[in-house]
Amino acid sequence: MDDTLAGAGSGAGAAPLIAALESASPERAAARAAAQAAVDWDEVHRKLARRNADLEATFAGRGPWADAVLARRAEDLAEIPQLHGEESTGIPMLVARGAETHYGLELRHLGHIVPMPRLARVPGAPPAVLGVIAVAGRVMRLFDLDRLCNGPSASVSAALLSRADAGTDPSGYAIVLRTGAGRPAALRVREVERVADIVPPRGSAPVEAGPLVRAIAADRMAILDMAALLDLVKT
Repeated sequence: MDDTLAGAGSGAGAAPLIAALESASPERAAARAAAQAAVDWDEVHRKLARRNADLEATFAGRGPWADAVLARRAEDLAEIPQLHGEESTGIPMLVARGAETHYGLELRHLGHIVPMPRLARVPGAPPAVLGVIAVAGRVMRLFDLDRLCNGPSASVSAALLSRADAGTDPSGYAIVLRTGAGRPAALRVREVERVADIVPPRGSAPVEAGPLVRAIAADRMAILDMAALLDLVKT
């Protein structure tokens, strides 16, 4: 019996069996129990809970790690030249043409744009007021944009109007302005060319451009001061 066990123990397949028997001995079982008793499982659970809370805070954009990422992102954005942002954004404008001048009008201040409707003259009206028109059931004064801006084309516009039929304005378009609670008004232009995002130049327009011109673009387009224009036509 002993020889058989000894022979089995000396064989290649005996090592796993011996290891299993040794691990099952009372001494080793007591040592293993003592080691397990030395582990503070409450502390382990607290560490896991803190780690999970940190992960959740990070994914939610909170916590030190998330703050560090946001700070680095802010630094990266601050390194982008200001000029790049200005080149990529502009003000949506309608580009329209008078008799000789191109104008830029901010779209947010404009309503309807219609081919020139029938015009009723108003005796004694200021030179810039061509008369009254009806657009979408609303009666409003029609201003000649060239005359309002007192540009070099004002005389050309006046000559065209003098040759026009008494009840009909020359060819062109009426741009209805958003005047809010003020008196409704429209602008007369010769052509409506396009809508574009335009970045106004930094410098102000020269004094001789008049109080309604905010700036002069590189292509000699007059960018209008819409606040001043609306104040003028609403009175």
